[in-house]
Amino acid sequence: MYFVDKLKNCHPKDGELAIFWLGQAGFLLKNSHDEVLAVDPYLSDAVERICGLKRLMMPVMEPEELNPDVVVISHHDEDHLDMDIIPAMLKRNPETKLYAPKTAYDMCVNAGICMDQLVHFDEGASDRFKGFELEAVFADHGDHAPDAIGMLIKTEGHLLYFSGDTAFQCKRMQYAASKDVDILILPINGEYGNMNDCEAVEMVNLVKPKLTIPSHFWTFIRHGSNPYMFDREMRLEAKDSEYYFMCQGEIIIWNKNGIVK
Repeated sequence: MYFVDKLKNCHPKDGELAIFWLGQAGFLLKNSHDEVLAVDPYLSDAVERICGLKRLMMPVMEPEELNPDVVVISHHDEDHLDMDIIPAMLKRNPETKLYAPKTAYDMCVNAGICMDQLVHFDEGASDRFKGFELEAVFADHGDHAPDAIGMLIKTEGHLLYFSGDTAFQCKRMQYAASKDVDILILPINGEYGNMNDCEAVEMVNLVKPKLTIPSHFWTFIRHGSNPYMFDREMRLEAKDSEYYFMCQGEIIIWNKNGIVK
């Protein structure tokens, strides 16, 4: 079954949440109202066009097939704010809202995206749109992206913490870590200022989520990552913490009892 068919045919029950991995840092969340939220969807070849880095993993869907109710962007890098797909996506979905921190927000404004669809979303901001509660939290992506954010997203009673591209900063992550997180999604690649496998496990032990999903690996050759090392460190240093490696294009269903399928 094609990914887009899985997305369309997935109808979570009340209290359930469907999670889809687009690859890299891109995820889709679908709740029981069939509302879809996209986090950092990267579906083009913008990184190769701009930076010369070829994709290793093909996109799971065509950009024209992505029509979410909400889009949340962590920062302005091309593999997070995909400006080869974002303007057209918002134009064909005039009710869709895009949340982004200042630099990414300004890029969307300069691209001529309708201002009614854009929400300035810097650290400390919070909002609720349709069935999703959103809060922008601290992330440290260095001087390159000083306004990068992590995000807390709540729907169906489940709280997800997307760390965004970030180094591990124990004290400054305490606020988000204190929020009784159900699912933690974090990078493990250890390049471009991101946590490596050992640092990611430190963050797991800080947050103590019910489930951890690693991301940001195997899309570009220069982005590093060693999933096996994360797996090993989790087994050694976070023995009581559940974690799950999603494959690109996979869907899992989550409810109060954990992963359903």
